Amino acid sequence: METNNNKTSTKNGIETAPANPGWIKKKVPDEYADEGLQRIILFYVINTPCIELSSSGIDISTYGWSKDVWRNEKLKKVLFGVANLERGKSFVVAKRTTDMKQACKRAQMDKRFHDNRAVERIVIFKNKENEFLSLCSHIRNSLAHGRLAMYQGPNDEIIFALEDGIKKSGYFEVRSRMILKKSTLLNWINIIEAGKISEESLSEELTHV
Repeated sequence: METNNNKTSTKNGIETAPANPGWIKKKVPDEYADEGLQRIILFYVINTPCIELSSSGIDISTYGWSKDVWRNEKLKKVLFGVANLERGKSFVVAKRTTDMKQACKRAQMDKRFHDNRAVERIVIFKNKENEFLSLCSHIRNSLAHGRLAMYQGPNDEIIFALEDGIKKSGYFEVRSRMILKKSTLLNWINIIEAGKISEESLSEELTHV
C-alpha cells in the first residue's frame, strides 16, 4: 500500500520517494561551483534544447543540425555512447508512469540509487517523442528544482545523482533517476553546440561507441 511518509513506496507500478530525501545536498561545495557547473546550468536549464520549458530555450537546429536529426538515430547513438549506456540495463525507458517501479529495478536505480555510482545509469519516463530530449527535460527539472547531489569520483571526476518527478502530498512521484559524470554532461553540450557534422564523420564516431 502507498504511504504518505518519508519511505519509498509504490502503488500500481509507480515509483515514489521521500519528498525531502536526506541524500540531497543543500549547498554545492565551493570546489564544485566552477565554470563547468555554470555551463551545465546555462545549457540544460536556461538555454535548454527543450524549447517549451524555457523562454530562453535553444532548438538544436540553431546550432546547424538538420530538422530530421533525431529521426535518423545517429546523433542520439553518439550521445548515448559517450556514457556507454546499454539499453535495457544502464539505460531503461518507461513509456508509462506506472512502469517506473519496474524500470528502476531493471536499471538498479531503486531506493538508494545515489549510493551506486560505479557506472553511469539512467532510468526515465519518456515524456517526449525523442528519448534524448526526454532526458534533457529530466536533467533540466532536476537541476532547476535542486533535486541532485554531486560526489567526488575516481580520477577527480565529479558524479551527479539526479532525480526528477512530481511532488505529491507527503511524497515524491519519481519520473527519472540518473547517475552521470560531469564530463558526460559537458561532452553532450560540446557535441550539440558543435553543430551538424558530416554523415561520414558521425558514422565514424559510431564505430568507436
